[in-house]
Amino acid sequence: MEKESQEYVENLRQAAKEYNDRKKRYTHPSGAFDRAGRWEPDEDERQDCCDDVREPSRAYPYSLMVHCRTMEHVANLYDVDKADLQQQVRKHEQLEMER
Repeated sequence: MEKESQEYVENLRQAAKEYNDRKKRYTHPSGAFDRAGRWEPDEDERQDCCDDVREPSRAYPYSLMVHCRTMEHVANLYDVDKADLQQQVRKHEQLEMER
């Protein structure tokens, strides 16, 4: 997807909002808990970056949930560049501070 396209800019805006909402716990990654209390992301939520994260265990049941709230994961979820997302989030934070 071309970075200058309207679709990319809209995805970037949505990704920044979703990242901030997940960070503040207003929204949550889609997934489910198993009987042992381990959280696994839904098929639509799982991205390639999830493969590098420790699989949930009884000792670390939220390892993937924590990862699904990261900027890297949200950038992959919305198909935007992580550096662009980081810049967009900073702009949003500055606007919030000025209010």
